[in-house]
Amino acid sequence: GNKLCADCGMKSPQWGSVSFGTLFCLECSGVHRSLGVHISFVRSIAMDSWTPAQLKLMQAGGNAKCAAYLKSKGIAASTPIKQKYEHPDAQLYKEMLKARAEGRPEPTELPPPRRKQNHNNNNTASSTTTSSTSSSTTTSGGSQQDVNGMERLLGETDQAYIARQTRLRDEAKARMASKFGGGNMMSSSSNNNNNNGSNSSGAMAGIGSDSSYNPSSGGYGNGAGSGVVDIHAVTDSLVSGFRSAWSTLG
Repeated sequence: GNKLCADCGMKSPQWGSVSFGTLFCLECSGVHRSLGVHISFVRSIAMDSWTPAQLKLMQAGGNAKCAAYLKSKGIAASTPIKQKYEHPDAQLYKEMLKARAEGRPEPTELPPPRRKQNHNNNNTASSTTTSSTSSSTTTSGGSQQDVNGMERLLGETDQAYIARQTRLRDEAKARMASKFGGGNMMSSSSNNNNNNGSNSSGAMAGIGSDSSYNPSSGGYGNGAGSGVVDIHAVTDSLVSGFRSAWSTLG
C-alpha cells in the first residue's frame, strides 16, 4: 500500500503526511500543503528530517489503514484531497492515529472546539485602574480616557475639570522648574537681568509663551537690553564661523 500514492496511485511516493500516516506523490503533496499544517503536516522522505514522534505516527499509520477507515465512513479513495481530509471523520482518524502512536485509548469523537475568551463589559469595568499615577482610566463601556489630557472625562463636573487642569498645569510648571531651573529657558545673562528686575514675569521663554517676543529680532523685549539671546544674531555668527572654516580648508 505504501509503494503507491495514497491519493492518486502513482508509484514510488516520496512525500508523507505526518497527520494521517500516509505517503503520496509530489503533485498530491502540493495539494496537502495547501490545506495548511492544521489539516495535513507534510514532510519529504528524502529531504526533511524526522523526529522520533513523527516516525511513530508513520509506523502506526500507513496508506492501507487510512484508506480502510475512510472507506468504512463512506469516503472513497477517489474523493478530492481537500474534501477527503477536511471531512470530520478524517479529522477523527488523525486524533485516533495520534493516540495510537502515544499508547493512549483511541477517541471515538472529535474534541470540542476551543472557545475564544470574551472580555465582557463587566470584566472590563472591574479592571478599571484607580491609581492616581495612571495616565488613563476605563469606563464601564470599555472606552479609554486620558486623565492627564485636556479632554473632559465622562461625568466630570466643571469644578472637577478645573481642579484637574489646575493640578496638571502646576505639575508641568514644577517639572519645567526642575529641568531648566526656575522655569526659564534663557541664557545666564537673562537670569542676571531677571534678578535686576528687567524681566520679572517668570514666563517660560518659548515662542508664543511670552507677549514680549519680537519676531523681527528673534528675541524678547524691545532690544538687546532685554537679556534674551537674539536668534538671528546667533545664526549669523554660526554662518560666519562656517565660512571662515571652509576658507581655511580651501
